[in-house]
Amino acid sequence: MKNVYLRSMLAAACAATLAACGGSGGNMFLSGSVVGLAKTGLILQNGGEDLPVAAGAGSFVFVNLIKSDDRYDIKIKQQPKGATCTINNGSGKANSLSVSSTVVSCVTDTYALGGSITGLSAGGLTLINGASGSISPLQGATSFTFPAVADGSTYNISVSSNPAGLTCRFQGSISPDGHDIVGTMGSGPVNSLALACARN
Repeated sequence: MKNVYLRSMLAAACAATLAACGGSGGNMFLSGSVVGLAKTGLILQNGGEDLPVAAGAGSFVFVNLIKSDDRYDIKIKQQPKGATCTINNGSGKANSLSVSSTVVSCVTDTYALGGSITGLSAGGLTLINGASGSISPLQGATSFTFPAVADGSTYNISVSSNPAGLTCRFQGSISPDGHDIVGTMGSGPVNSLALACARN
């Protein structure tokens, strides 16, 4: 009777340990790498298991273990806010080794950033926005646009060169000469900036 009791206790302990590892009866990990995840909110899914992935993560591992011949199908249940992720090598059939070949690649969403221009009666204007590069609106232009600015990034547009005989200033600039405008890119296009040019 004592041996039966001990065997029952051992079985219960083993079952509890298995449940802590995911309860699937497997002995292999289902994992992969993550590239370019700068935003929060990503949730991966395999079968009935959801796995949140933190911003900045370089890898992921599902809690539930898998066993040989198990089929897996990793999907994106929820995209991160302000980014788009895709999965490569996300489905297949496990063999005798842990699965680690899945790659989740994420790209932060970008939007157009710009606004209006008044008084641009001469050529030579150049605007610059850090890593987004520079643009040179032509004489007579009434608007400007930086085509791809990352969601949530800080922008700092400045007048790199004024047109001949003109001085251009941003409305709402906090700099003494009005030559730059600073802000944070939202989750959508911005076209509300205003640049006014006047004769010297």
